[in-house]
Amino acid sequence: MKISFLIHTIYGIGGTIRTTLNLAEELADRHEVEIVSVFRHRDIPIFAIDSRINVVPLVDTRPASPGNEKKHPLHLEPAGLFPRSEARYKEYSRLTDERVRAHYSRSDADVVIGTRPGLVAYAAQFGPEGAVLIGQEHMTHNHHKPELRAEMYGHLTRLDAFVTVSEGDAASYREQMPLPGTRVLAIPNSVPEPMVAPSDTSGTTVVAAGRLASEKQYQVLIEAFGKVVAVRPEWTLRICGWGNQKDRLRRRIDELGLYNSVHLMGPRSPIEPEWVKGAIAVSTSRHESFGMTLVEAMRCGLPVVSTDCDYGPREIIEDGVDGLLVPVGDADAVADALLKLIDDEELRRRMGAAAQRNARRFAPGPVAKLYEELFAELGAATASSGSGEHLAPAAGEGEEFTPVADCAVAEDGGLTVTLIPRGGRRLGKGVELQLVCNHPDAAVEARRFAFDAEGRATVPVGADLPEGAWTCQAELPDGERVALATRAVDQRGSMHVASRTPADGPVRNLVPYTKQGVLALRSWARPVHAEVGEIRLARQRITVSGRLSAPGTPAGDPVLLLRRRGSAPAELTFPGDREGSDGFRVTVPCAAPANRQAEPHDVWDLWLRYAPDAEPVRLARVLDDVWEKGSLFPYPGTDLRKKRPLARLRAVARRLGGKPQERVTVKVFYSAANELVLNVVDKPIK
Repeated sequence: MKISFLIHTIYGIGGTIRTTLNLAEELADRHEVEIVSVFRHRDIPIFAIDSRINVVPLVDTRPASPGNEKKHPLHLEPAGLFPRSEARYKEYSRLTDERVRAHYSRSDADVVIGTRPGLVAYAAQFGPEGAVLIGQEHMTHNHHKPELRAEMYGHLTRLDAFVTVSEGDAASYREQMPLPGTRVLAIPNSVPEPMVAPSDTSGTTVVAAGRLASEKQYQVLIEAFGKVVAVRPEWTLRICGWGNQKDRLRRRIDELGLYNSVHLMGPRSPIEPEWVKGAIAVSTSRHESFGMTLVEAMRCGLPVVSTDCDYGPREIIEDGVDGLLVPVGDADAVADALLKLIDDEELRRRMGAAAQRNARRFAPGPVAKLYEELFAELGAATASSGSGEHLAPAAGEGEEFTPVADCAVAEDGGLTVTLIPRGGRRLGKGVELQLVCNHPDAAVEARRFAFDAEGRATVPVGADLPEGAWTCQAELPDGERVALATRAVDQRGSMHVASRTPADGPVRNLVPYTKQGVLALRSWARPVHAEVGEIRLARQRITVSGRLSAPGTPAGDPVLLLRRRGSAPAELTFPGDREGSDGFRVTVPCAAPANRQAEPHDVWDLWLRYAPDAEPVRLARVLDDVWEKGSLFPYPGTDLRKKRPLARLRAVARRLGGKPQERVTVKVFYSAANELVLNVVDKPIK
């Protein structure tokens, strides 16, 4: 049969997009599947889409596209057939009305599935004659405003079935909004088996994922983790996702002084390589129709701490067996549950194993079977049009062949790159992995590592890869080089590089990552290194602690050097202290560089002279899995009064004139090379 999914956009990121693709890919094994994307706002989808699935975009909103239709006359008119109370109503128009109507007027789909309220309304109005019409509820009945529920009622009664993702929400619809003639049932979302090995739950990282939106209540999680860090300071929290609450959450992290412990990691796709870096997963949502992230984490072998919100978590997690349920909005309860798992490694391991085992019921196969049974019960055509008819062409049969690989960091720091067979073609013996350095030094030669007969290439931990950024290509037997695309990059082994780096050096770390869909490597190789650890800001002082890797036993106490860049170079020195055999700690008063300000924006590099007769080394943070810290590891700034000649007279004059005092901000951050930098910047006068 032919199955058509109608979605807002398939080109973005989010739970509805993920679960639609999971189900569509499984159904494509046996049926013809299309995804009708009302909007196309980017060239390439964030999620990989199985080539057997036909994607049909209807309205082009790509900013740089010659076919951009944002100014189309019909798109400037309001929609007449899209529910006015729908959250995305303003994005729809007469153009979307007409495009969706036109598509389905000539469609031969046997089943049409709408994936959000407005698109369920479209499916009910425009679905082909004789097609089975299904609406999906990816939120909850109680989430929608009464106005939207009233608008949707007539559309829902024209459906053959309305599918929620939890039994609790299905019961709510049956009780509060009975739909005569429409079958209301629950079918959970599906989550495929991860493409990376599960977590062993042995680390010290807690992971959360999802939109940075108010309903996720990440502020509760941050408050709770502050209580965790007070007891277990070595643990960290990583929150993956994007959204309109980012700045608010960043401010709260800074207010609580948690900038060393809580990191906003931005969006991650695929998310599985991030889950498996964790020992525990956590969710503090106010409401969850299902809880895709819970199932994803469990399939990756993590025990989950989750709020017991309506409706999904209690239908996914067996409290005390594969996770812990806590009251909504209770930061103390979240902290207590996290500490229970943190302090009991055996319990954590046992719950993680149970989570992985119990989450298999949400695999795409069983979920797709429930949908197929529903289609059949509702009278959809049963002829199969899948099973190979829509497979992608093999290499050389009409499309350029691009090899795809997984990459994983071993515990010793070496890499394994594994090719994934695609399009009926397998690269085997004789193919080489070509690493091409992106560094401007053209004298650095490419390194080659041969694939074996199983399609695996190993980059050993001691490989001679000079410091810099490298891109990866596959070199075919005929000498042709093609880009090496990635499916999953497992960086877990890089998280432990600091613990396996000897105090007498040298320092080496190789972190793989994906850049524009292609495998890349960031190499660090230093005979002497000062690794930044914790940074503390208090009383207008910046205290940097870290670990030194240097040959021999350095004599004397370390000294930190601030060296100003630009046309007015300068150097400031600050004595430090040794901590143990290889640790150091140095405090810099913010007033010191602020009082030497030469330009509206001064930039100072931080160096460490670890012994009186030693050459200084840059302070950097390179011994972990985050290849480019940038905005992921920010620190709050310190505001000071601007130091200028005749400062007191200027201050009095500004005060008498009712003008605000001139101020500067002193702030440390990581450069693109993960080296520590200090800025002194004039603060804008409002």
